Amino acid sequence: MTEKNKRRNNLIKLAECSVMLALSVVLSFIEIWKMPMGGGITLLSMLPVCLIAVKYGTKGALPTAFLYSAIQFAIGFSSGNVFVYCVTPVTWIVCLLFDYIVPFSVLGFSGIFRKKFGNTGIIAGIALMIGIRFVCHYITGVAIWGQWAEDMSPYLYSLIYNVQYMLPECILTSVAAGILIKIPSVRKLLAL
Repeated sequence: MTEKNKRRNNLIKLAECSVMLALSVVLSFIEIWKMPMGGGITLLSMLPVCLIAVKYGTKGALPTAFLYSAIQFAIGFSSGNVFVYCVTPVTWIVCLLFDYIVPFSVLGFSGIFRKKFGNTGIIAGIALMIGIRFVCHYITGVAIWGQWAEDMSPYLYSLIYNVQYMLPECILTSVAAGILIKIPSVRKLLAL
C-alpha cells in the first residue's frame, strides 16, 4: 500500500470513528426511560461505538470508546448531580472509573468474537461488553448508591436498580445489531 493510500485509509477511519462517536453521544440524549438516580434506556446509544469495534477491532475502536467514556463523564459532571454524592476521594475515583471510564471504554472490545463466530459472535461480543458495563455500574451501586437502599441490602438494591435499565438496553442493542448486520449495505460498510 502506498503512503498516499495509507493516509487516505487512516483519514476515512478517523472520519467514520468520529461520526459514529458523535452519533452515540446524540443517541445518549434520547432517553426512552430515565432512572431516578442516573442511567436509563436510550435509543441505541452504544450501538455506533460497538459497530466501530466490529469493523476495526479493538485496536481501532478502543480510542473511540474511551472518548465516548470521557464525553459521558463530562456530561455527567456538568449535570452537577453525580459527584455530589461522592464524599471521599475513594468514592469519587470509584464513580469515575466504574460509572464512566471502564463501562463505556469496554465497548471498544465489542468485536472480539467477530472473526471466530461471525454474526453470532458479533451479537455475543456486544452483549458481553454491555454485560461488563452492567457489572461496573453494579459495583458503584454497591459502593456509593447503595446508601439509599434503606432496609434492603446494597447488593440487592444495586442489582435490581441496574438490571432495570441495563437488561433492556442490552436486549435492544443486541437485537438492533442482529438486524443491521443482516442488511447487505451495512455488511459492506462493516467489511463483513
